[in-house]
Amino acid sequence: MRRDEGEAPRRLRRAEAVLKRRTSRLVLVCENCFDEHNIAAILRTAEAFGVQHVYLIREEKKDNSQESAVSLGAEYWINIHEFENTASCIESLENDGFDIWATDLNPGAVELCNQNALKVPKKIALVVGREADGISKKMRNAAKKLVFIPMRGFTESFNLSVATGLVLQYIFSADPSLIGGISEYEKKQIRTDWYQKLGGPGWETEYKEWLSKPPKPLETVRPTLSSRKPRMTKKLANRLNININSDTK
Repeated sequence: MRRDEGEAPRRLRRAEAVLKRRTSRLVLVCENCFDEHNIAAILRTAEAFGVQHVYLIREEKKDNSQESAVSLGAEYWINIHEFENTASCIESLENDGFDIWATDLNPGAVELCNQNALKVPKKIALVVGREADGISKKMRNAAKKLVFIPMRGFTESFNLSVATGLVLQYIFSADPSLIGGISEYEKKQIRTDWYQKLGGPGWETEYKEWLSKPPKPLETVRPTLSSRKPRMTKKLANRLNININSDTK
């Protein structure tokens, strides 16, 4: 029997709060990033900003045997699309109606600042390039706009994940309507996936009944003080004698 609204598990109400702020109008593209730790950090940054779809272009085969813990499970909640080359990714983005904006330091790129208020397209694919030399010529030619972050020190560039976060913050500030820019159809798909992951084996018993009429979202996506887990690896937590396994249902 369907339970009352007030009986909804808190984790489902928090999931609804996150889903309410998700966007598919902005997707993040990572072109040939070499360092797996950087990729993990970018996935974590994208998920934290509410970006549901990340496109990974991997033209060079790498040894992925060393799994990075930097993402802290962010890849669990987003959709990752992998491409073997830049051309196929560009084709996919253009077929889906995305305008490509790429980060670049070459002449012609526009500085991201309040003085240069940019009109953000309805659907935007934001591209970050390889650590050493940035985006490819092919991606540069496909981009409708090239952008860069102003820097005021001797250092020539930001760390890739830091740069990604700064650009995403500017884009969302320029067009807040991107927040929550996701269809009801896709919400239903994501909701089913998330509820299964949150419930684990036997999730149907506790959570399936809420799919037809989802519970009211929490006002904030932030966890309570009692349920907030320290942001660290299990190995470090054990060294510091900190319990990171607490959870609130």
